[in-house]
Amino acid sequence: MSDNLLETVMKLTDEDWQGSNPLSPEFRANPYPGLKNLRETDPVNLSPIGVWRLTRYEDINRVFKNLPVAQTLADGSSPNFDPLDNRGDFSNFMLNLDGPEHLRLRRLVIKAFTGNAVKLMETTIHELVATAIKKGLSAGGMDICSDLAVDLPSRMTCRIMGIPDSDRLLFLEWAGARTKAFWARFLPEEEKHKVRSAGIALADYFEQLVKQRKKALGEDLISELIKAEEEGDRLKDGELVIQAIGLLVAAYETTIGLISNGLMAFIKNPEQRLILKEQPKLLPNAIDECLRYDAPVVFNWRVTRVAVVIGEKTLPEDSVIWLMLGAGNRDPERFHLPNNFDITRKDIKHLAFGGGPHFCLGNQFAKAEGIAAIGQFLSKAPNIKLRENEIEWSNSFFRVLKRLPVEFH
Repeated sequence: MSDNLLETVMKLTDEDWQGSNPLSPEFRANPYPGLKNLRETDPVNLSPIGVWRLTRYEDINRVFKNLPVAQTLADGSSPNFDPLDNRGDFSNFMLNLDGPEHLRLRRLVIKAFTGNAVKLMETTIHELVATAIKKGLSAGGMDICSDLAVDLPSRMTCRIMGIPDSDRLLFLEWAGARTKAFWARFLPEEEKHKVRSAGIALADYFEQLVKQRKKALGEDLISELIKAEEEGDRLKDGELVIQAIGLLVAAYETTIGLISNGLMAFIKNPEQRLILKEQPKLLPNAIDECLRYDAPVVFNWRVTRVAVVIGEKTLPEDSVIWLMLGAGNRDPERFHLPNNFDITRKDIKHLAFGGGPHFCLGNQFAKAEGIAAIGQFLSKAPNIKLRENEIEWSNSFFRVLKRLPVEFH
């Protein structure tokens, strides 16, 4: 893909994209009709920018688990990231590395996820959700996004990482800007500059935080990353900073999407809320159904290491593949009545967390937040009316709501 990608994309029509232009407001608001059409008419599709798009569940799962693919192109560059963005650089985050180096970093970071930082999570989540709902009930309504779905991940992430609450709003700004690094090659130069600036700010901040924790360890994720050891190997300071930034940004907007998208699905399908009320043990299954039905990650990417055959088409070596998870999660060959939101659904092996060696490390964090936030909200809130005309989607790489206002009756 060329560095003039934005200029190329802006000249393309929705017809060129076969109804699935990931940059269009219409796709962000509802990607599923376009993805359905693509899956039914051209499931292994060469897009107008030279990227292959896969839409069938089995094809996507095969790429994740069985085919020789990588995160980067043969020259070492990323198909999505800004090549001039080299501070707080995502290309050195473990999820964007391959082979032994990815495995080494993943093993060390996993050590941190099993320490004291994880134990802080449940108490923190329940406390924050209860406060947000209490405020909403007294006001007669709330914006689920700003009052809960954004507030919860930002406060919880700061507490777990040991970041003072006084710096939380600054982190909101940096994390929101930094998230756009996932599709920086599609951004105008002005936006790229904001993304780079956020990377510099986060790197500077975490460098100082790492220095502080090395002098006095605390009960937080940064301290656990410092202590993490595998056969005498530890994370170097630069690696610590990059992994911390990557974990922050990868978890932030995706958790917002899980909570807000999931609650919107329940509000639009009130019979499912009644089922959950009668069968509260279904809550973990319900969260998996939220992730299948309307996950915040609509597509992911991989690069072929050799030529591969998918369907009846041959994808050359070093081909960029967009794995359209939103299409795979609604594939009727895998899921019965896939466009129905059904929390009693069996065997929900969704694609929301990816698969294979790069399976999302924070999946248990995300599900725990979803269980706490969605479960408590539905159990405590009275009758809910959605103010549909005021719903607004954010301009993000992820499928994340910006506004989800509701009234309580």
